[in-house]
Amino acid sequence: MDKKIKNIALTGIFAAIICLVTGLPFLHIPTGINDGYLHFGDSMIYLAACVLPFPYPLFAAGIGGALADLLAGSAVWAPVTAIIKALNTIPFLLIFKWMKSEKDAFCILRPKTAVGSVVSGVITVFGYYIAEGLMYSFPSAWLSVPVSCLQAVGSTLIFVLFAAALDKAHFKMSLTAGR
Repeated sequence: MDKKIKNIALTGIFAAIICLVTGLPFLHIPTGINDGYLHFGDSMIYLAACVLPFPYPLFAAGIGGALADLLAGSAVWAPVTAIIKALNTIPFLLIFKWMKSEKDAFCILRPKTAVGSVVSGVITVFGYYIAEGLMYSFPSAWLSVPVSCLQAVGSTLIFVLFAAALDKAHFKMSLTAGR
């Protein structure tokens, strides 16, 4: 299969996974603050950023996150989410560009990817704080910061668990075979 077609197909699959894990009603908790909700779908964004080559994770994250907001009834957040979720992939893309080594080419979970998930979580917290402050008010945006922090920590923990399991199954090696 052509490499570009395979990457586009995987981007669509990851966008769907991100959308479902983020937006399904039984997988997210409405916070009651400015149409926001708590979810751990960012863990799948981190995973996509570790598996897909640049620029595909940006599209998977942005499209999946925005569609999740539409599915969750928070359409006002869809454009903002598309931008923030695409930005969530940047730490991973930078890590893989500048810290690439042969020994972990097929591994998802490494100390550097765990650090990437923390930096990505900071992007989420500040991104939504700024957006919510501009859309509603900065005092009400402060109310969402603890929820955003919980989302970032929870997403990192879930990412670490999934990445460890997928590494044991040699997921990335089998996924990139033939690239």
